[in-house]
Amino acid sequence: MGEFKALHNLIEVGRLNAGTDQISSAVLFGESGEIALKTLLESDKSRRLEFRFDSIYHHIYFMPMDVCGMRQLSILSVPDWKEKLLDLLFEPEVRSFDKGFFEYDACVDGVYILSHLDGDIARLIRFREGIRDQTGRFEILCFPHQTDFLREYLGRMVNIKTIDMEAVEAELGLETPF
Repeated sequence: MGEFKALHNLIEVGRLNAGTDQISSAVLFGESGEIALKTLLESDKSRRLEFRFDSIYHHIYFMPMDVCGMRQLSILSVPDWKEKLLDLLFEPEVRSFDKGFFEYDACVDGVYILSHLDGDIARLIRFREGIRDQTGRFEILCFPHQTDFLREYLGRMVNIKTIDMEAVEAELGLETPF
């Protein structure tokens, strides 16, 4: 219930200061991917689905508190970052444009792909729930520092492919800080 109260307080602050009446995302900072994994596993235990954090916020971006997290945050600071990122990764004819029957970004040669470059763990939950009882081929695209967390959370349900953060930063016109 505390998270609901925090959300309503944020909505009020946003309404008064920025003229927005809706907040659908949050940023979760943690020491490492282990914190994200513990958060997801605790959420799985909840018997009241309406109190799970992924029911409160539609998007929850996990950022490790290290250089990789700082760099991920800089990607999220690019105007229209999500669309630019998906345009870089996939051709328009293979993209789902959020019209799929479960959460994924593109289907290439029969492989359903979710981009996890933004660290959105709420989407990751929906993706895992969507593929749980399906046959097919599934893939996660991520940065190298995210692979251990994803492998532990998803097991062998998906193939994991990585992309260098430097390549993404260069394509988005960001300077690599280090």
